[in-house]
Amino acid sequence: MSGMSLIVVGLNHRTAPVSVLERVAISEESLPKALHQLGTYEHVLEGAILSTCNRTEIYAMSPKFHAGVQDLRNFLGDFCHVAPEDLADHLYTFHEDGAVRHLFRVASGIDSMVLGESEILGQVRRSYQVALEEGLATRVLAAAFRQALRVGKRARTETAIGRNPVSISSAAVELARKAFANKTLEGRSIAVVGAGKMGALAAKALARSGASTITVVNRTEEKAQTLADDLGIEARPWTELEQTLAEADIVISSTTASATVIDKLIVEAAIDGRTSPLLLVDIAVPRDIETSVAELPNVVLRDIDDLRGVVETNLGSRVGEISKVEEIIAAELARFVEWERATEVGPTVSALVARADELKTEELDRLASRAKQLTDEQRAEIEHSMTRLISKLLHVPINRAKELATSKQGYVYVTALRELFELDHDVPE
Repeated sequence: MSGMSLIVVGLNHRTAPVSVLERVAISEESLPKALHQLGTYEHVLEGAILSTCNRTEIYAMSPKFHAGVQDLRNFLGDFCHVAPEDLADHLYTFHEDGAVRHLFRVASGIDSMVLGESEILGQVRRSYQVALEEGLATRVLAAAFRQALRVGKRARTETAIGRNPVSISSAAVELARKAFANKTLEGRSIAVVGAGKMGALAAKALARSGASTITVVNRTEEKAQTLADDLGIEARPWTELEQTLAEADIVISSTTASATVIDKLIVEAAIDGRTSPLLLVDIAVPRDIETSVAELPNVVLRDIDDLRGVVETNLGSRVGEISKVEEIIAAELARFVEWERATEVGPTVSALVARADELKTEELDRLASRAKQLTDEQRAEIEHSMTRLISKLLHVPINRAKELATSKQGYVYVTALRELFELDHDVPE
């Protein structure tokens, strides 16, 4: 497998504003379709996609580094209908050890906007599971993601990186609190639009903050009602969105819709006649609220880009844990690299020959215990015949694997050899 590269091409909260991130966001529902398209590119042998509100990253195994990187860039532009020049300044690329280290850093939470946030580990797990189901994460990439999940768990159990957990949702609540002169949400009426994971986290953070009235609105009313019952707040149907906005001091929106759900017209109607300001905090990617809403009088619109300052002032003791997490990453990376090197063509052939030799020895020992009348010469002749038979059987598959080492077929051959002859008991978990 000489020349094979593990590559990641992506963009995140550090390299791109939300206006760019939302254009390449790939929803969980469209992941299977995206992976299917990714697998059609010539230089993509394995693939996985990680897309969250803070990042979109494409991981792949490729026989050629430069061609593989170009395929991933092309895929991102093609699938998301974005011109390559619009992304060029925002993309980063990692390969080989650097790509694996990056994945481990992402899973551990130290590459997140909110340091140590807990949601990312579940998102990495879902990314891996869908790639597995679609048959695009098979060998190396599957092992890398499995070990990334292990890194994420170790980081959270062996260090304090996840202590006093913060999330994008809780940062949004903090942003809302700081927007008022008295720095409190007491006596404020707050609406949460969206009852998914982000909305639920926001509602829980609000419930702890002392807000007087919290209302949740969701397209699926049952989901909103379940969340409301859990937290002792009010749920309203989607048809009452305008009325809910009109009664709120603060709105935190976090649906998973692919287009905006709160436009200028509905906000204009909601603020008709009011004198108090309305604060809208949009933590969805793609965005939930039309940017033109900010042009309205008495309306303040904030999005994920505005959360950075809040997040940076709430890092606290977690910053000191980064070096401990990096130590875990370094140890796990060394383990992964050792495993990966053992799976290349040369080591695979050696492991296969050793396995055949082991089986031959077992059979010769069994024969020796049962046929004690055999002479040394006869035993030697039997051993010689078995050796020749094994060599003939393995000659073609081994040679083909070596000849095609840098091609897609070679990768498939090596993978098949290791699978069929059970040479992978050492795969990192």
